[in-house]
Amino acid sequence: MVGHGNRMRSSQTNLPQAILCMDLDGTLVDEQVRLHPNDVDILSHFPKNILPVIATGRDLQSVKSILQENGLYLNMPFPLAGVYMNGGVTYLPGEVICQTKTFSPQARQAVISLADSFPRTAFTFFGVNQVYLVNPNPFGREVGQMHHFTLQETDLTGLPDEIVKVMVVESDPNLMIKVKQSSQGLPATMATSLAYTYEINPLGINKADGLLRLLKTLHLDGIPIFAAGDAENDLCLFAAAHTSFAPTTAYPQVMEQADQLITRDQAGLLTHILKHIQLL
Repeated sequence: MVGHGNRMRSSQTNLPQAILCMDLDGTLVDEQVRLHPNDVDILSHFPKNILPVIATGRDLQSVKSILQENGLYLNMPFPLAGVYMNGGVTYLPGEVICQTKTFSPQARQAVISLADSFPRTAFTFFGVNQVYLVNPNPFGREVGQMHHFTLQETDLTGLPDEIVKVMVVESDPNLMIKVKQSSQGLPATMATSLAYTYEINPLGINKADGLLRLLKTLHLDGIPIFAAGDAENDLCLFAAAHTSFAPTTAYPQVMEQADQLITRDQAGLLTHILKHIQLL
């Protein structure tokens, strides 16, 4: 718990009182990728004693696109620190890359072989600065457009050496089960964020790992973490957090593990969380 001593230290050294780590899809934004007006206002005038960090499976460009559509951070470098592609890339404020974690050559080849084994299923391969669509089909393109990805369609021979994350996109639940079963032997970290997506990262890489590495670089390790998320890939953040929050639209297992639930439609996500932090 953040006590009086922590508040005094923060005020004396200009360190934040707390870190607020926020998932995007299903947490900050709804299914139509809209933010609550209260959250837009808070993100525009965020409390100076709390450091906001975005933690998402997305790449930076798609996050910027969504927030700009909601009227935020127009015509400026992205001002928030962030954990992207489930911890594969971390950014300092101002779009400065902090660290990247890519698949080893052996793991990269194993994931490519998985995509080759399921030619009817779309696979999105995330490089550091580009998203590649392999096995393109109408559903894969639709999901890419819906998620604001700038996709480059290619075959498996056109992928870069450095792959940060792979997202499987499949509308057939039975086929998705087969993909997941076939992936179990991969030297990788797997998580489900949406019913039609399955995310694969290098072994040991997840949002919490990325967040802790980022905070260490910023010399903020040891500051209490508060986390908000709605899906399986957010549970690692919950384990690292002082207090965890989930919207009432989150997956059931996520709501079960969250310390507090928030009905986002009423006042947005951030009002309740900031009140909680400021009371400590």
